[in-house]
Amino acid sequence: MIELLVTSFPFVLRVIYLKWRGLPVTLYNVHRALFMWFVLALIVFFAVFYYYPKSYTGLVPFRTVPVVAENGGTVTDIYVKGGDRVEPGDPLFAVENASEQAAVELATRKVEEIESAKLAAELQVQTAQAVLDAAITAREQAELVLMDHEALQAKGSAAFQVSQLERAQATLSTREAEVEASETQLGVAKVQATAVLPAQLASARASLKQAQVELSKTLTLNSVDGVVEQVTLNVGSRAAQAAMSPAMLIVPDRKDVEKGRVVAGFSQVSRTELYEGMAAEVACESNFNISMRNTVLPARIVRIQEQISSGQLAPSGRLIEPSEKAKRGQIVVHLDLVHPEHRELLVPGSGCIVQSYTTNFEGEMEGTLVAHGIQAMGIIKAVGLRVKAWFGLTSGIGLIGGGHA
Repeated sequence: MIELLVTSFPFVLRVIYLKWRGLPVTLYNVHRALFMWFVLALIVFFAVFYYYPKSYTGLVPFRTVPVVAENGGTVTDIYVKGGDRVEPGDPLFAVENASEQAAVELATRKVEEIESAKLAAELQVQTAQAVLDAAITAREQAELVLMDHEALQAKGSAAFQVSQLERAQATLSTREAEVEASETQLGVAKVQATAVLPAQLASARASLKQAQVELSKTLTLNSVDGVVEQVTLNVGSRAAQAAMSPAMLIVPDRKDVEKGRVVAGFSQVSRTELYEGMAAEVACESNFNISMRNTVLPARIVRIQEQISSGQLAPSGRLIEPSEKAKRGQIVVHLDLVHPEHRELLVPGSGCIVQSYTTNFEGEMEGTLVAHGIQAMGIIKAVGLRVKAWFGLTSGIGLIGGGHA
């Protein structure tokens, strides 16, 4: 509409001239002015729509974190409600945990049992060591007695008796066997105290830790700063473990950069004119107001997604039919607001009109009169954007128009 008004001056001037001359205004008298109006309108339409792409599919994106139970079960407690602000580590809800508590109790008793057995094994090592020391002492005593009898035999003493010598030899053999048995018993006690029981204790502690982990899964904790929304649980209901059926949603706090981010889809024919750093304006429905203050916000394109979503090929059990991809995808563009103070004005999820402006011509057109003329036409799209926002506000139907251009 604005383009038609801007290019109507040849017709208006012709009508004014005819009125001034007192001539009738007929189709014959104005046909050249109408033709010139038509040609100028085509030129302006082409320049404006080609060099100033517009998108009606802009939105202010935000993330959600679905909350599901790590262990399914009957809900016993719900600690939050919709609208509550939560921090990492805050409890959200709990499910029945009787079996998990029993498993922790059993694992705890097993650890205590093995710790007691380990303490007893250490005492057995001390006992075996004492028995070995006594056996060694007895063996040394038997060796002395045998040496005495052997000395009497060597001297040919009348006190020497063969039976006593043989008895001393047998006693020494017995004492040596007792020493060997004590050493073996000590070795067994040490293996039990330093290898077997410590390994069993480590295994029992690992089982206890696993049981405690399973018990902790019955209490679902928050992991991000944000606001709780869409709580679907009730005490006594069954908490699902499927992400498709979350118990609630957490809307995380957005970072400063994310607060000023707008994502829009442009038609594929606009790809040649879109570039990173391109100037743009954003008008979001949630910012409309009668004074038009902070309704249209300046922005710049910071990233252009090279891939077009409709061209994705996913593995399936049959060959791909190109006709299924007949719906043309969009060029996805990410924009950031120019002024940081505007970031708080954007409402997450709001729909937006995005109007881009070509301000940088390269190549043969750079610095030419045509380039300056095209750049001057940006005022048409700027005025049109504000008119659309005003009509969207006054009509109550929101954004006027649709699709992308």
